[in-house]
Amino acid sequence: MATPAEVRALLRRLDGEPADAIESETLECKPWDPDPKALHRTLREYVVCLANARGGTLVLGIRDRTRSRRDAIQGVGAHDPAALKRAIYDGTDPHILVDIEELVEPEGALLLIQVPRGIPPHTTSEGLAKIRIGKECKPLTGRALAQLLVSSGQRDPTAEPVPAAALKDLEAAEIAQLRNGLARELARLDDRALLEALGLISSGQVTLGALLLVGRRDSLTRFVPQHEVTFLRYRNGTRYDQRRDLRGCLLSVLRELEQLLSADNRLRTVQQPGFGQLEVPDLSWEVAREAVLNAVCHRDYFQRQAVQVARHRDRLEIISPGGFPGGITPENVLRHPPVHRNELLARAFQAAGLVNRVGAGVDRIYEGLLRLGKEAPRYSADESHVRLVIPLVTQEAFAAFVATESRRRPLELEDLLLLRALVSAATLDRWSAATVLQLDQEQAARRLAALREAGHLVARGRGRGVRYDLSRPLSARFRASLAPEDGFPAGAEATRVRLLALLRERGRLSNAEVRQFSGLSRTQVYGLLKELKAAGQVRFAGKGRGAHIVPAVKKSRRRIHEPARRSR
Repeated sequence: MATPAEVRALLRRLDGEPADAIESETLECKPWDPDPKALHRTLREYVVCLANARGGTLVLGIRDRTRSRRDAIQGVGAHDPAALKRAIYDGTDPHILVDIEELVEPEGALLLIQVPRGIPPHTTSEGLAKIRIGKECKPLTGRALAQLLVSSGQRDPTAEPVPAAALKDLEAAEIAQLRNGLARELARLDDRALLEALGLISSGQVTLGALLLVGRRDSLTRFVPQHEVTFLRYRNGTRYDQRRDLRGCLLSVLRELEQLLSADNRLRTVQQPGFGQLEVPDLSWEVAREAVLNAVCHRDYFQRQAVQVARHRDRLEIISPGGFPGGITPENVLRHPPVHRNELLARAFQAAGLVNRVGAGVDRIYEGLLRLGKEAPRYSADESHVRLVIPLVTQEAFAAFVATESRRRPLELEDLLLLRALVSAATLDRWSAATVLQLDQEQAARRLAALREAGHLVARGRGRGVRYDLSRPLSARFRASLAPEDGFPAGAEATRVRLLALLRERGRLSNAEVRQFSGLSRTQVYGLLKELKAAGQVRFAGKGRGAHIVPAVKKSRRRIHEPARRSR
């Protein structure tokens, strides 16, 4: 939900942009309606729409299709906040209790109706049900309702029986493989008893989870045609020279992927202080396995799309059909409590020993990469897919430092995140550190202070504005091995972090403002902004001296375009 300060920052964009431009998946603008009945009907409809998705803020008193603040900010008429809350509560089922704040602007007073995320499905008292998709409220159709129940954890499709599927549709050899990682008391059971104990056979019927985990290939094609993992190996940015469409059960898919990814995996020898050597792979299979398991465990099996695993020279990209479930976003993926779209499948993987504990995959991906001197993983998502980028380039000095330092004192994930961000950064403050750690500012400040006490950082300034740099020995050790890439100096990655944090705080930034805190040239800043625009994180607005960037607006119903299949 947006705070008054965040809404006020967005309102500054109304000079030159329509109200639609400041709307998002969690923010809707509506004009004031002097007819109480029509107003209450509109409020109920949009409150239900937001509550059925992630919740959000309904800003009342703003007209659309205008190009100035004066015309857009209509303001609200005489009203009773308690009466509005009561009308919304009584007119929704299950009832939705909102908070209402008044935001006074020079052009008029606005109402911020704060809508919590509900326990869907919600409808109006008239039976109208809608859900927020991108920036639009769409009817909550049967298919959308089923997906909503799955994403909210109220329904697990992998636990549902598959009509007409039987034990003969499961691969005996794969069930034997499954036994290898199970506890001894489970491994002793016969096939049917074992699958029943794991919940993969329920009430005598084979579940979708059983087919996915140990099903025969022909049975998967017949019962689960949307199940597929596509592997692509790219030799340059746009062309791939190898493609494999993997349609076997997930246990066999994991084995095939390990072979495909290992074929091009190089070991880099990193010299440590003294005579020690550290061997660092381009890609750790433990990291890749966690990422693939997350993709197949949490994918949306309603969508007829494949999981894509694309190996590039400098990164591994994994695309999973379906947006993040249960309120998870790229900004909180590291800290959000576990939410499972396919609970049974996730539990079966845990029982088989393929994951250490359910819900721990993301932090293991982060830590596995950072300990090998890689950058942190990058997540992006919309309502139709989740994309994970796993960097493969090794910063050798950082990998050697982590290996050496870990013998003296344990480095926690938060330490690794901050130190790795500072490898290329000029400095970090509590705000940019909070973005890196996905924690609040106070927790980030304590983590920075702890690294200072350990001798890894030095502080500049005082109070809440204090900034932290790497200590002189670490700075010399890390940055000496960095080479500028693509015309950017070593601080480009940290500049991205700081830039996005400031953009969320201020709502807009100019080229000059980015140059002021980054030390980059005008051309370098423009190149960096173009990269962020291409990644869908910012967009350009204004012209001439008024040119600036603003946060990107998510597009609704964006689809993944898979590479064309080769003829068989």
